[in-house]
Amino acid sequence: MESVLIMGGSDFIGKSLAKYFIKHRHKVDVLTTGHIDYDGVNKHLSCNRKNLDELENALKDNEYTYIYDMTAFLKSEIQDLFKFVNRNTLKKYVVLSSAAVYKNSQNYISEDDEKGINPAWDQYGIEKAEAESYIIKSDIPYIIIRPTHIYGPENNLYRETYFFDRIREGKAIPVPSDKNEPVVNQFIYIDDFVKVLYSLIKNDRVREVYNVSTPQCITWKKLIETCGEVVGKEPIIKYVDSDKIKIKERSYFPFKNTSCILEIEKLIDHGLYIPNILLEKGLRKTYEWYIKNKPKMDDKEMVEVDQVLKIV
Repeated sequence: MESVLIMGGSDFIGKSLAKYFIKHRHKVDVLTTGHIDYDGVNKHLSCNRKNLDELENALKDNEYTYIYDMTAFLKSEIQDLFKFVNRNTLKKYVVLSSAAVYKNSQNYISEDDEKGINPAWDQYGIEKAEAESYIIKSDIPYIIIRPTHIYGPENNLYRETYFFDRIREGKAIPVPSDKNEPVVNQFIYIDDFVKVLYSLIKNDRVREVYNVSTPQCITWKKLIETCGEVVGKEPIIKYVDSDKIKIKERSYFPFKNTSCILEIEKLIDHGLYIPNILLEKGLRKTYEWYIKNKPKMDDKEMVEVDQVLKIV
């Protein structure tokens, strides 16, 4: 049986991916410091990947056909991982990167578009690009995945849940105002994203980079209004001129205020799963989970929401 190692697996993306592989009867090991609250995992390798002794002991004597790395942020983390990975059986190393590696994200971006420092993403984008560069120059049988915003049940980022909370409580939502043109983004529902990742085992391609997104383009206004539709209550949107009030947008809004539109022709051409769950359907599924589970979340960066609303 082909064996799969998932780096991460205690929350959102890694957890959803592990459960999907288990459902399809794969032998799945999960390496994480977190708690595993679902059945079917072959081995829970409880390990801090930054601790090399722990990492070596966890991977010792284990062989994997596929490794899905959902927790690598730095080049050094990938270098350290491959000090201990048995390469003899490895067919693919799938690593989660980011659209933050693109220098310009205002138009449709293909995988071959220019990489560089994106002012909106700063150090995060730089570190992701450095990690990618290391992988591409190596002999690792890699697949690099660059997604847009991933959402859905159990999202550990306080995004759609934040909007649901504010709308249900009748609280205003401060939103960065459009400057020269509307900020437009794409989103992908977690089930769609997991199916894209799973479809990578269906062909022999390696050393490839894929953009991953649902093609639908969404403004912040459309995102929040759609959240309102699924809640059944009209949201109160208050636009904020961040230049005027000199407060960082990320301190009162759960996303970077920058456009990101990805071209997914390569995904289509290579016969991989094509995301098809549009925003309203995905948010309805997410809201069903929200109502059932009543998550209590916050965002440590969003400390100026009330202050901004006093000004606007």
